[in-house]
Amino acid sequence: MSRKNTAAAQKSVAIQNLGCSKNLIDGERILALFASNGFSVASDASLADIIIVNTCAFIKEAKEEAIDTVLEMGGLKKSGRCKALIVSGCFSERYRGAVKKEFPEVDVWAGVDDWGEILSSLIRDGLGDGGAVSPSMQGGLGDDTGDNVGFKRVLSEPLSTQHIKIAEGCSHKCSFCVIPSIRGKFKSRSVDSIIQEADWLYGQGARELILVAQDTSFYGRDIGANLVKLLESLLKSTDFPWIRMMYLHPQFVSDGLLSLIAAEPRLCRYFDIPLQHISDAILASMNRSPLSRGIYKLIERIRTAVGGAALRTSFIIGFPGETEKEFGELKNFIQFAKFDKLGVFPFSPEEGTQAYAMRPRPKANTVQRRCDELMSIQQEISREILEAKVGIDTEVIIDRISDDPDFNYEARTRADAPEVDGRVFVSSGDFEAGRITTVKIIGASDYDLYA
Repeated sequence: MSRKNTAAAQKSVAIQNLGCSKNLIDGERILALFASNGFSVASDASLADIIIVNTCAFIKEAKEEAIDTVLEMGGLKKSGRCKALIVSGCFSERYRGAVKKEFPEVDVWAGVDDWGEILSSLIRDGLGDGGAVSPSMQGGLGDDTGDNVGFKRVLSEPLSTQHIKIAEGCSHKCSFCVIPSIRGKFKSRSVDSIIQEADWLYGQGARELILVAQDTSFYGRDIGANLVKLLESLLKSTDFPWIRMMYLHPQFVSDGLLSLIAAEPRLCRYFDIPLQHISDAILASMNRSPLSRGIYKLIERIRTAVGGAALRTSFIIGFPGETEKEFGELKNFIQFAKFDKLGVFPFSPEEGTQAYAMRPRPKANTVQRRCDELMSIQQEISREILEAKVGIDTEVIIDRISDDPDFNYEARTRADAPEVDGRVFVSSGDFEAGRITTVKIIGASDYDLYA
């Protein structure tokens, strides 16, 4: 960019967040960083002077979405108000050196910790309010509180349900995953900084707190703490009626964690544990542990220790070496385990990972057929589980007014995380978003409930 430094009216910034909830938090911090330095936040990208595309690059589909969104926002730059297009996040971190020439409409490719320098550049080029970047904001986004922007975020709706990132990076060596090479080794935040951010989120109206990291169960091992201690501190120091965890690694679900969840009603009895497969041969190729025997024991431990536990998992289908034998093991396992929630993802070969060179790979049509077959099995399991809830009084959190004219509200039970799980459609009552109330379940479909 080569624009003169001139005092101007307040400039606006908009962000397009792609990918997971962890990326959403980064995007909210980026907006807070801009807002702290004199920019206004636009909800509509077409009305913004600066557009940021905060990308994901975990699998092929995420990269394709990133490219499509960059091209779409580039169109706004050509035809609209936008004067600067910034690409941030995992796609930028991973590919910016290789793709700069292919996207001339992009002004800045941002790494994770480049934001102080980027803000200074924007202000020098006349795209800020003419002031200097606040000294405390000149680094990256930060993960602690104090003078750094840290936990400050421009929150997304609904305010009543908010995620909090308790760590960055990953130290596991799964053969299919690029996250460690993009985000670095696992780095836990301090307990104090998490508590301070959680208190702030509660003050903003959050009533459901969702802990996220690349592996939440690994929390604290690098700083002499652990997830149980963190949860105990949150329970003691905050007033959230619902606390949920996402992304638990099957190797690190401890008996202490199970005992705490069983004893504390404010902790949702919800276990999101991506298992990836059940075949020992495939799990070994993935560098995953435990193997099948340990996974079967884990499910037994959870259901024995925590009454009413809801289990969510995900599997990678078509990993190199997966034959009909390994697929059959997985199919039998799903029919045995009867997960409350389940997702399947076709294997995505990612450059720089061990699995990228592995062979043989099942054909694409075979992988799709296997995905469809597993989801057909899960559909029946899900309907059976949900139909058993009909007639029961159930606690829910109200998310929003329903778009369906037959219902007043969309809500969720403790067994449902936002975005990824089912909903409860509520046909009567007078509630505001964030209200936690009890409803009577009167019907069920494959993945949703009616109350």
